[in-house]
Amino acid sequence: MKKIVFIIAWLFINLSQTFAWVLWTNNNSNIKNPIKNEESSKAALEWTWFDISDGWLLSDLATWAILIIISFFTIIVIKKALQLAFEVRYWKNLRYLRITLPRADSKLDKEKETKKDFKEKIWTMSMFYKAIHKLSEAWLRDTLINSIFWHSKISLELVYDKWEVTFFIVTYKNYVNLISQHLTSTYNDAEILVINPKEWNYVDLEEKWYHKRWASLWKENDDVYPIKIFKYLEDDPLNNFTNVFWWLAKDDKAVFQLVIKPESSRYNKKAIRAAWLVAKWKYKKEKKHLFWFLSFLWNPIVAMVQWPDSMVAWNNAPWATEWDAYKIFNQAETESQKIMWETAAQPMFKSSIRILVSSKNKKNAEEWVHAIVAAASMYTDEYNNALDNPQLLEDAFPWFFTPARHFWFKYKLVWFFQNVSWFSADEVSTLYHMPDIVYNKSPIINWLEYKKLPLPHNIKFPKEPTILKEKVEIWKDENGKPIYKEIWKTPEWKAIFEEIDTHRHLWWFPVFKDWVLLWWNEYRNRKIPVYFSRKDRGRHHYIIWKSWGWKSVFIWYLARQDVRNGDWVCVIDPHWDLVEDILAFTPKERAKDIVVFDPSDDERPMWLNMLEILSTDPEIRKREMDRAALDATEIFIKIFGDEIFGPRIQHYFRNWCLTLMEDVEDWGTLIDVPRLFVDDAFMKYKVSKVKNPVVKSFWDHEYANTWEREKQEMIPYFSSKFWPFITNTTIRNIIWQPKSAFNIREIMDNQKILLVNLSKGKIWALNAQLLWLIFVSKVNMAAMSRADMPESERKDFYMYVDEFQNFATETFWEILSEARKYHLALIMAHQFIAQIWGNSWQKWDKPSIKDAVFGNAWTIMSFKVGAEDAEYMEKEYAPLLSQQDIIWIANFTAYCKLNIDNATTRPFDLKTIWDNNYKNIEVANIIKEYSRKKYGRKKKYVDMEIEARLWIMPE
Repeated sequence: MKKIVFIIAWLFINLSQTFAWVLWTNNNSNIKNPIKNEESSKAALEWTWFDISDGWLLSDLATWAILIIISFFTIIVIKKALQLAFEVRYWKNLRYLRITLPRADSKLDKEKETKKDFKEKIWTMSMFYKAIHKLSEAWLRDTLINSIFWHSKISLELVYDKWEVTFFIVTYKNYVNLISQHLTSTYNDAEILVINPKEWNYVDLEEKWYHKRWASLWKENDDVYPIKIFKYLEDDPLNNFTNVFWWLAKDDKAVFQLVIKPESSRYNKKAIRAAWLVAKWKYKKEKKHLFWFLSFLWNPIVAMVQWPDSMVAWNNAPWATEWDAYKIFNQAETESQKIMWETAAQPMFKSSIRILVSSKNKKNAEEWVHAIVAAASMYTDEYNNALDNPQLLEDAFPWFFTPARHFWFKYKLVWFFQNVSWFSADEVSTLYHMPDIVYNKSPIINWLEYKKLPLPHNIKFPKEPTILKEKVEIWKDENGKPIYKEIWKTPEWKAIFEEIDTHRHLWWFPVFKDWVLLWWNEYRNRKIPVYFSRKDRGRHHYIIWKSWGWKSVFIWYLARQDVRNGDWVCVIDPHWDLVEDILAFTPKERAKDIVVFDPSDDERPMWLNMLEILSTDPEIRKREMDRAALDATEIFIKIFGDEIFGPRIQHYFRNWCLTLMEDVEDWGTLIDVPRLFVDDAFMKYKVSKVKNPVVKSFWDHEYANTWEREKQEMIPYFSSKFWPFITNTTIRNIIWQPKSAFNIREIMDNQKILLVNLSKGKIWALNAQLLWLIFVSKVNMAAMSRADMPESERKDFYMYVDEFQNFATETFWEILSEARKYHLALIMAHQFIAQIWGNSWQKWDKPSIKDAVFGNAWTIMSFKVGAEDAEYMEKEYAPLLSQQDIIWIANFTAYCKLNIDNATTRPFDLKTIWDNNYKNIEVANIIKEYSRKKYGRKKKYVDMEIEARLWIMPE
């Protein structure tokens, strides 16, 4: 402001010479003597408006003074109007940051707690304000804009809505990264989300039938006097506000807003001089008046007259000098003087404080505004300053202040008919700081429900991108030149489709070859995608998640990427939705590689024979027969249990399976097993094909010497376990055909895709469980058969199993421990550990499925789990996570231990994604139809073959 005054004074002095010359010329226009004219003009140049010896200029001096004052005020008003217009125009660039911190109240957190009291917690926020004080000087552009329009500002808001208090920081978009970096360096585990205020839980002040009540606060006395800061308070001041908010109704709304603009060091010099004068008892302390917000109009006039000496109090001692002794303070005054010196040396912020309560009841809105204003009384320092509220003025003119304050709140203004105060960094941190569960126990504070953990230091990133051919519509003329949009629709032009190479993205993260995108980690407000390499996936992937936890969606994202990368994929889906989603995202290049097994398709059933042995080598065939017989036994143990399907029945069942597999010309099926002891001709025919001496001995000695009475007791009991599958048309048409519709070993080696729909709602639980177990056995047999090829030629393939506890047999345990060598990687998911804890099927010397999972799965992910599972997972995630952290993790967020270079990392958190790009329902329907016609057969032909096998002659 001083510069403006000096500029105006300089203009006034120089213009005085110009106008003096004009007036003198008019008065002497009739003089003809050139010599005299020349002498007169020299004299006129030396004459100014201040040379009023003639007296005729005296009357014009007052006029010029008035003109100067009017010009001065006009310049100030225009400048303020331009600043206001800029802030209103630039309002669209405001960004709303929602800040949430974890509760950190577990036993583990308390053991790690190092802060002594709440003062140290608030002090960390003071460091944040000191770090962002140079906000306006971060870039040259912002420095220039701020010097003209006071551009840099931050709105600190405490918002109560729907019985929840949330912390917001509102600033311009070019400051978002800077503020986020400094805030997360202070609060490492804070979550900072840039939200859309119209969509998220930001306060909505435009609702109908609500009554709004506003209030503003500012320093009662001179700004150089500080309010009481956190260092001298007995409790965290945040509790006073949250306690008032607690009593509001659930549909009420309230906001505590503190808008701050960084102030230059010029104000610090003034504050330090004031502290020096106070120490000498020479400072003139004044109270602010109601119209302080208009002080920018007359302050320059006062400054021209008084200058900085206006802060010096009048002293009636004529002999006193500035070197007089300092005032002697009492203890309380000494403390207040100490606070004044401390705050004077800190970064200062020009600030405005507003309070809003919006309620359906007008009286409640008024009462709660007064309650929040009263809560600010804790900042009162009797020897320094306090926060005052112009309630008289606001009550007198509510028609003006209510819409005006809403306007100020919306555009986050610091001035413009708004009282302004200057606060130091410690004062701002006292007024607004982040909560801590140890000292802020209010139940309405919005906490982050989980603990954020950084990525491990050895995380790796891929390099070779996944390239897609995308068809793009290009409009060109006959000469190949692009056509403008205005003439696209003219009939003489046609669209040309071209395929271009593009780097595929999932959500906004790029996708790479031989890697899958797991999800992304956010720590210190930095979003980093997490990728999983092909080599590291070979050691299996375990996922645990409660029901309705997006397990299927997560598996779907991984499988989509495998399909795009040209890998072999097998997905066993107990719900069918997963298969449908994968089909909808299948590229056309892989449409013929897909086999869709849907047992609910009665019109064109596919065949699946567990006892089918494809190898022609005698030695390999023997091993595969033993493997198939053992797997078939384990399947029925899993279905019926050890007590029902006991050791004696198991012994008979294994021999019967081996007997059926001896016939190379006509393979037997599981449903052929009961025919061996109810159809004598069929049994004799099959026994005649047996070459295994042990099996031959079973029929010639053990079974032949079994008493008829024992057979009559055992055979009905045994056959009753198979009749549910024989009488069921759906399952009979699938498992009673000797030759399978597809070869799983061929699918593996040729990198095809097998999608299995085993929806319980379509084929019933017992049938689905039998088919589940058959598929696991067939996949395991196909993987083990790859021993006949070098490891370098074994291609990776991925088997996705949702609700994998249904496959928890000894075969599955062997897949976990052995199949890795044959490049079979399991991705298994289920809901709780107790599903795989049972040991009813296992032998006394075998580990449980739980032990096999946690002993062989090197990548572990847990989403929302129960208390018992969290207790177990706490041991896996020690020492970083507690049981409470694992239980209260947010929806669609996971903790993960990732396998990197055959070593498991420390746990970190992952966030989910949602991306429906490249989805095509029509392609899914075409693929399903192609698969059922290629691999299925019409039902009437299948019925005819089954009748022929049963020797049923048509009438």
